[in-house]
Amino acid sequence: MIKEKKFYTLKNDIIFKNTFDTNKRLKRLLEETLNLKIKEIYKSNTELPIKNITEKRKYLDLILETDKGIINVELNYGYKKELPNRNFLYFCKMISSSIKRSNSYLDVKKHIQLNITWNLQQYFTFDITKRKIINCYITDDKTHNKLYENIFEIIHINMDYFERVWYHGDVEKENPFLMLLAAPTKEKIDLICKGDKFMRELNKKIEDLNNNDDILDVIIENEDEIIANSMYEAGVKKGISQNSINIAKKLLKKNINIKEISEITNLSEKEIENLK
Repeated sequence: MIKEKKFYTLKNDIIFKNTFDTNKRLKRLLEETLNLKIKEIYKSNTELPIKNITEKRKYLDLILETDKGIINVELNYGYKKELPNRNFLYFCKMISSSIKRSNSYLDVKKHIQLNITWNLQQYFTFDITKRKIINCYITDDKTHNKLYENIFEIIHINMDYFERVWYHGDVEKENPFLMLLAAPTKEKIDLICKGDKFMRELNKKIEDLNNNDDILDVIIENEDEIIANSMYEAGVKKGISQNSINIAKKLLKKNINIKEISEITNLSEKEIENLK
């Protein structure tokens, strides 16, 4: 039986960042998600420079310098308890670096962090089910006036809202670009991209990336690393060492029976199957 090839959507970090690999596409991304007009993107550093695409690549968070300020784009798929703190502290570090470069506390460009996030409700204590976008500021506790608005702003795109629309709502009433970001399958990507030249270009780019063996190798390698890391974290809690995971992976490559690997490493058959 031939295993069906997996199609990666814009939920995948590597597909996302390689799709928005030009200033034209990045400009549209920012304008549609932030609801503002970007005149120019001066520079972008979407990834660390590499000599060979087949190398294991370490992606930087997407940082863009624009006429509206410095914009940090974070794609957050999958729930991680530490994610809000990690993103916020990284954002503060980015602002701090800008202060050092400007040599003046009065000459700091505005910083915007755009979070395109699934499972967003997990990070809030109030109901955001019907909210598409959540803007976060520091406010005065009495007047509720915004403070430091000229320095920073944090914006969350609630991708769960748009994903629910795909399954239960009226797709045509929503922003097609945001619906594209949330599109869960190739068929739905094809559907939302009809009739718009720019959207069709994005669709073609996503298809090309899914047929690019070099890109797929990097994605699969990253998926293996994620599985191994999650296994390791679970293993630490259970007293299972990283060594057991490494042994299991080597035995799998030698086509050793999963049951036998389980007996050798003390990993469960399900855990080994996940590694496979």
